[in-house]
Amino acid sequence: MQELRRVRSGIMKEDSTMVTMHDVLDAQYVYENSKDESYLRKVIMPLEVVLISYPRIVVKDSAVNAICYGAKLTLPGVLRYENNIDIGTEVVLITTKGEAVAIAVAQMTTSVMANCDHGIVAKTKRVIMDRETYPKKWGYGPHAIKKKKMIKDGALDKYGNANEKTPKDWKDSFQSEVKVAKAEPTVKVEQIEEEPKVNILFNNK
Repeated sequence: MQELRRVRSGIMKEDSTMVTMHDVLDAQYVYENSKDESYLRKVIMPLEVVLISYPRIVVKDSAVNAICYGAKLTLPGVLRYENNIDIGTEVVLITTKGEAVAIAVAQMTTSVMANCDHGIVAKTKRVIMDRETYPKKWGYGPHAIKKKKMIKDGALDKYGNANEKTPKDWKDSFQSEVKVAKAEPTVKVEQIEEEPKVNILFNNK
């Protein structure tokens, strides 16, 4: 073998997308001296270029920071999605501006997303975007705000658990949720008798 040369890596091809270190040096020189960034933008491409082959799911801005902390993507945080997404498919989660947030594994098909209003859409596999790039939005819902106010007023303890000052309607709502969560169908298990064990001896002569 005289020469081994890689001409492609994923969607990156030798003809148009690959550059040399001399190109990077020249692009930096042009930018520093003429303030023209067109050459620099051609040489240094955004990360999203590598991910264009992945199916895309556009997430709401309010869900971006939670995903950056490793949260799963639920259906209320989905804005748009591509067709032909199956369970187990690797997808890229992007913002409305086209910025890559994370690589995730789909937990729903496209048809289920279209006909359902709750559930986990994708589990985060690799976070790309830095934390706090988008503002934190969790903990600002009506239930969370009411809970914080009750903790401040002493109607709940510091961990959010009920105490003697907790209103009855608050306790009843949570007790009903617990009862529903704990309700499990009873399954009749029949005992299977064990078969008698047989020992087989082999005599080798």
